[in-house]
Amino acid sequence: LPIADSRQPTAQYGPPMDRAELLERLSGASFAVLSTVDGDRGVHAVPVVFAVEGEQVLVPVDRVKAKRTTALRRVRNLEADGRATLLVDRRSDRWDELWWVRADLVLVDHSDVSDVVESLAAKYPQYGARDSVASVLRFDITNVSGWSAR
Repeated sequence: LPIADSRQPTAQYGPPMDRAELLERLSGASFAVLSTVDGDRGVHAVPVVFAVEGEQVLVPVDRVKAKRTTALRRVRNLEADGRATLLVDRRSDRWDELWWVRADLVLVDHSDVSDVVESLAAKYPQYGARDSVASVLRFDITNVSGWSAR
């Protein structure tokens, strides 16, 4: 059997995505994985819903999905270290349809929802009720990168 040369590419990659396309794919995704840093345990990754407003990401701490408390570990982690990463992707059995986008984030504030609930409700109707969101994590996007098969 022939031995594969690790110096040769094994797949073709699509053209690089510019920032506008990366942000468009990020904005259009329904779900993401938010990763924060836990000083004792390392990376803490959780699935989240979110909205993008310009160069910011909004992640609700909601009352819609069942949870024991709104004092979540991700919030405690962010209070200690405001850096986070948001990852979205397209999964498919057809590998030529795969892509991912990663946004590096820094926490701007963790506050009430008065000025952002409309953005969240536009994307997720479940947030239409005023009391559905306890608070919002607001992040600045410091970097965005990604990959696409085409």
